[in-house]
Amino acid sequence: MPIRILIADDHGVLRAGLRALLNAEPDVEVVGEAADGHEVLHLAQELTPDVVLLDISMPGPGGIEVTRQVKQALPDTRVLILTVHEDESLLREAIQAGAAGYIIKRAVESELINAIRAVWR
Repeated sequence: MPIRILIADDHGVLRAGLRALLNAEPDVEVVGEAADGHEVLHLAQELTPDVVLLDISMPGPGGIEVTRQVKQALPDTRVLILTVHEDESLLREAIQAGAAGYIIKRAVESELINAIRAVWR
């Protein structure tokens, strides 16, 4: 069974690129996309993805709060933070909120795929 991914980022072009990249992998399936924190929470409940690929800086509830709420409602769903920030205190806060890991947006494609597979294991 493929790893079911919910992509959450407020930039449509980035979501489209991530969707194309991830859907090209045989063991990954993008099941939904969200543009803000409220949409993430709604779609996570509806779709129960294996992994939420979550931008830490989104409109509505931000990535840290969304992580807390997703983990509270869906403890088996993994949250992988996607961020441009390399601020260790922010990333530490995301991990404390329940994120399984994080990846910097400038990472190469293979690092993103490997990170998704790693948090799902």
